[in-house]
Amino acid sequence: MLLVSTTALARPLHGSVGLGGSLLATGGEGAASRLDLELDVELSRLGALLALRGFDADHRGLACAGLVYEAGAARPHLVLDLHADLGADLDHHAPLIGGGVRATLGLVGPLGVAGDAGSYLVIDGVDRTRLVVLLSGSLVVRW
Repeated sequence: MLLVSTTALARPLHGSVGLGGSLLATGGEGAASRLDLELDVELSRLGALLALRGFDADHRGLACAGLVYEAGAARPHLVLDLHADLGADLDHHAPLIGGGVRATLGLVGPLGVAGDAGSYLVIDGVDRTRLVVLLSGSLVVRW
C-alpha cells in the first residue's frame, strides 16, 4: 500500500526570494560582514536554489546553485529547509561544495525573515583550500 501525504500535494509550487546580511565566521579573507541574496523554487518538498553569498563592494562572493529539501513546516508561518550547493568562489575562480539549513518565519502576508547557516569547502589548490562558514539573516518574500 502506498501512502501519499496530502500536505505535500496541497502546495505544488512555492518558493522565496531574500536579501540580507551575512557574517563569515571563517574563510572571509578580510571583511566578515557582507550581503546575501537567494532565490528558491520548490515543487512539493523538493526544489532548486540560486544564491550569491558573502558579497560586497570588494568581494564578488560565492555563486551557488543547488537542491532544496523542505525538512519540516508549520505553514504558513515556519519552514525549515535543507540545502546542498555547488558553485564557485568568484574572487578566486575556485569551485566549491557545501550546504546548510535555512529557517523561514512568516511575518505578514508574503513577507518573512530567514536565517541560514551554511558551510562551503572552497577547493583552491593545496595552500588556499578553505572552509567558509556563513551565517545570514534575510528579509524574504514568499509565495
